[in-house]
Amino acid sequence: MSAHDGPVGPVPAPRSGQWPPASEYDGPTLRSVRESAAVPLRRVARLAGMSHGHLSKVERGEHGRPVTPAILAAYEKATGVRLTGAKVVGFGDGSAASGGADWRRGRLSDARRRGYNATVAAVAVGGPVGEPIGRMIDALGRTTVPHKLTGADVAQVEHVARLATREDLRSGGGLTSQLARTVLRWAVGLTTATMTADVARRLHAAIGHLAHRAAWAAFDAEAHDAARNLFTVALDAAIQARDRNLRAHVLADVGAQHNFLGYPDDCLEIVGLAEGDQRVGPAVRMAIYAVKARAHVAAADLPAARQHIRLAEESFAAATGPAATDTGWLTTISTAAHLYARTGHAAAALARHTGDDADREDARQRLTQAVAAFDPATHHRALALCAARLAYLCLGAGEYGPAAEWTECALQALPQVRSARLARQIRGIRTAAAARADQPALGDLAAAIDAALGGAGAPAGPGRPGDAGATTVTAPPRSGDDRPAARGRPDA
Repeated sequence: MSAHDGPVGPVPAPRSGQWPPASEYDGPTLRSVRESAAVPLRRVARLAGMSHGHLSKVERGEHGRPVTPAILAAYEKATGVRLTGAKVVGFGDGSAASGGADWRRGRLSDARRRGYNATVAAVAVGGPVGEPIGRMIDALGRTTVPHKLTGADVAQVEHVARLATREDLRSGGGLTSQLARTVLRWAVGLTTATMTADVARRLHAAIGHLAHRAAWAAFDAEAHDAARNLFTVALDAAIQARDRNLRAHVLADVGAQHNFLGYPDDCLEIVGLAEGDQRVGPAVRMAIYAVKARAHVAAADLPAARQHIRLAEESFAAATGPAATDTGWLTTISTAAHLYARTGHAAAALARHTGDDADREDARQRLTQAVAAFDPATHHRALALCAARLAYLCLGAGEYGPAAEWTECALQALPQVRSARLARQIRGIRTAAAARADQPALGDLAAAIDAALGGAGAPAGPGRPGDAGATTVTAPPRSGDDRPAARGRPDA
């Protein structure tokens, strides 16, 4: 079937063993119906012949607690609201309800109208809402999915995926991951709608990008189990969308997580699945080779690490040269800043392994160029991670003045960056600096790090929110051949 052969059915088939829906009402909607009729849950439980605890879980919409026909009948009898063969106004659609719960013009009971007005008046002057906000949100019921999905609907998912990507690249952390996950639940629900094959591919691609970004944000917050699940969702969506570059990029990031957790052999195995696809573009190949370079260092295969740093550079040249064909999101990962950062971190790992001055200088030049190229308004986290790595390199070389200055550069980013990885790196710098407390240049460094990590705006752990105000990230000034060039930018 071609992309324009007309509509296809619901994209994924329902899994076997799932409960068929007893009605179009979910648990939170039934709770809203019951509470609007002022009926205690125990009365419904008696009529249904079920426990109060079970129905409470049904109303919360817990997994494995479906709305069965028996439950629906008990709610009808207890509330006097017709639920089978009719819809309830005020609980997700526009048909009539009984008992004065119909919000159409002139149909609302005086008691319900006055009660609502009293609540509005109380809240307007600072009074209590009357029930937990979370419970009120839950009572809205399940998300509505259109019967037929169009390209305009998918464009909304694509827009949110781009928004989540921008926020994660700028600041990272758990908040971005939670935002992406929330929208992801809605987007996955859209796959049950009827759509053309072309729209289905676009939807799966958007879901893949959203899940991929949520996965990387979870990884950055060190929520590794969540990251694994989300990477799997992203990979499946990339397969459904037949997007070979997205598939390869997800595999590269899965490999990066393996290497971060200390499993370089697993990293090389997974990334090999992406490397073997000759259709993958050079922008993604640059990422693949950089991940492999760091894994080879961890596996003590230093010649292979050097080779893959060179391969990353060659791929960058192919991605940005006159014959480049990459478009869309691929162009955002093939910038000079990304090349310097990816190969710089790999070179820093190599230098730490060899202790060679030439390797250290190579890493320092690459990371310094990355700091100069990244704009903190769009890549604050990446800039700070490069600065922290530079500080660690300088500490290892006994260059304590530049180490303190690069640490300060990284600390300036903490109020804007919610990254557990960055906080971990800075704690590592603190440990290394504390062991050299006799050095005058490092005298106040441990105290400055403690103040920053313990401050109101700094992330003490995964996902801790910080101050969203503006700052200036300033790289240390050049003073001799061993110091980076001065650079500072306002964070817009």
